[in-house]
Amino acid sequence: MSELGLRLKSAREEKGYSHEELQSLTKIQKRYLIAIENGDFSKMPGDFYARAFVKSYCEAVGLESDMVFEEHKDELPQPKREPSDLPPRINRSPNTKKKSKIAALVPTVIAVLFITVIVALIWFSRLDNDEGTPGITRQDQFNGPNVDISNVEGNENNETNANNQDNNNEENNNEEANDENNENEEDESESEPVFTLEESDGDTSVFSLSETDTFDVTMEFSGQSWISIFNSSGDDVYGQMHASEDEATFDFSDEEQIRIRVGSTPTTDIFINDELVEYPLELTTQNIIIQYSE
Repeated sequence: MSELGLRLKSAREEKGYSHEELQSLTKIQKRYLIAIENGDFSKMPGDFYARAFVKSYCEAVGLESDMVFEEHKDELPQPKREPSDLPPRINRSPNTKKKSKIAALVPTVIAVLFITVIVALIWFSRLDNDEGTPGITRQDQFNGPNVDISNVEGNENNETNANNQDNNNEENNNEEANDENNENEEDESESEPVFTLEESDGDTSVFSLSETDTFDVTMEFSGQSWISIFNSSGDDVYGQMHASEDEATFDFSDEEQIRIRVGSTPTTDIFINDELVEYPLELTTQNIIIQYSE
């Protein structure tokens, strides 16, 4: 056991922490805590994580991590690349899958155009009939046949009924167009998922996801990063070191909650239902908890 390991172990025992309790505080697996105390850093997922785990261990047992690093720098592994040298996280606009509001107006526009065309056809038809009727001279009035007044009145009544029918059709078309537009707006509002940041404390941020029956998680990597995922029962369902250009996809629609432990946030992008998650904390290593309800 190294001097660093003895110092950390003594500080842990003074606090009265077991390995299991320290694991719960630091979110570092028990086997790594034991390896740190034994000075066996070869069991770590990498030199960068070895130093990060030692720092978290120091903070949990009340030691100054900077002082410990300075006094035991010969025992600690030196990372090949500092976190500040890691490539910046790729900025991208989330690929949202929202319905266009313009599409909701298309049925209304079509209905208005349809009504306008019908009214124009009726108007032009009546105008042509009026212009096509030849004038009656005074001589024709004296010599021509008698005009049946009842037929004229009947034609006028028929035209009035036709106009009323056209007006009724226009009103029905307007009502149908409005109903269809309202249904489209209701469908659009009901289909919007809600993803909200609830709180951030220490190295943990809690989000809520609701109003959707889909809970898909996608992670894209632009550099090395360790990822651990725990379900609502606290079981470790996934743990792996990823490299640049890796991608991992999960469906957690059957889970009420998950916790994602991100080893390197600058090189890890998390998408929830194709929405990019913005890290609320400026920490390299942090926890992202997502509480899901349909």
